Amino acid sequence: MKHVKTRIGYVLGGLLLLLIALRLYLPYAAANYINATLSQSDQYDGRVGDVDLMLWRGAYSLEYVLLYKANGEVDKPLFKADHVEFTLSWSQLMKGAAVGRVVINAPEINFVDGDTEESSQSGKNEKWLSIADQLFPLRIDKLAISDGKVAFHNPDTSPVIDISIHDIQLEINNLVNSERLSDSRVATAKATGQTAEQGTISLNAKLNPATTAPTFDLDIQADNVGLVNFKNLLDTYAPFDLEAGTLTLAAEIAADEGRVKGYIKPILHNVEVFSWKGDIERDGDGLIEGSIEAMSAFVTELFENQSKDQIATRIPIKGHLSSLDIETWEAFTAILKNAFVQALQGNIEKSIELERLEEVENTAEK
Repeated sequence: MKHVKTRIGYVLGGLLLLLIALRLYLPYAAANYINATLSQSDQYDGRVGDVDLMLWRGAYSLEYVLLYKANGEVDKPLFKADHVEFTLSWSQLMKGAAVGRVVINAPEINFVDGDTEESSQSGKNEKWLSIADQLFPLRIDKLAISDGKVAFHNPDTSPVIDISIHDIQLEINNLVNSERLSDSRVATAKATGQTAEQGTISLNAKLNPATTAPTFDLDIQADNVGLVNFKNLLDTYAPFDLEAGTLTLAAEIAADEGRVKGYIKPILHNVEVFSWKGDIERDGDGLIEGSIEAMSAFVTELFENQSKDQIATRIPIKGHLSSLDIETWEAFTAILKNAFVQALQGNIEKSIELERLEEVENTAEK
């Protein structure tokens, strides 16, 4: 009997040691799998610094996630994040659905426009959704991002272009789109961000993930965005630059199965397009460049609302996502109305509502 107990003790001890060894090995095995998964792309490689498994919570986290161009010609990563956590939602599991939440801390996305395709990066034409499914095979019900950043770079200009939206806070809820799991089948998204040293951007959206074509209602508001922060961008991609001024922007865009309606309302305040000191003395613009900028300044002054010191328009949008129709004549008449009749307000009008989403919400309530 004593030998039997001893033998059982050895077996249990061996199993315990095996479980401990397996638990210690799992993070390394997971890290190898994740590194291989992140490097499936033809153009990009990826790696993760550390993997932490929290089996009792049904969760695991990644530290220092990195995706970068494999050819080594771009010095900024396409994506990086300090911390990413995937968690099984136990409350939804009790309702019979295996869904989860994703929380990302300090993510950064960098788009680069170089002189060649090899020195540029956009991440397009890659199977990122397939890679995400392999990292977290459950359906995602909630996505939260804190302290995010989206940047655009052009290292081949002088001076280089380096602009970004930073301090992004984003939360998307109800992506599972199930009446059994939520009171509404409509997913919601809220986001805020900062532009350079001055300016804020906010976004509110509703979407129906169940439709075959995009169905969403999107509101965007930008306030007090300093245009001088985009000087290098405008110098490169526009025939003039802005010496001073701020931007207010309001936009409502709704899509019903891919059919779009909406508007964009940009308002430029206290704009200074041409400055002899800034353009001629400092930038060294020649006769042609200086003449173009002086003419732009004249046109800007001509169509400016003098009492509000702003130039503004309202651009209606309609059509299909694949072929949008921008109503240029209405946009031009809006410029005239702002300049000579009544100044446009830089607020969301709440004039664009998506009927399909309203129907979904009403059905859920019933």
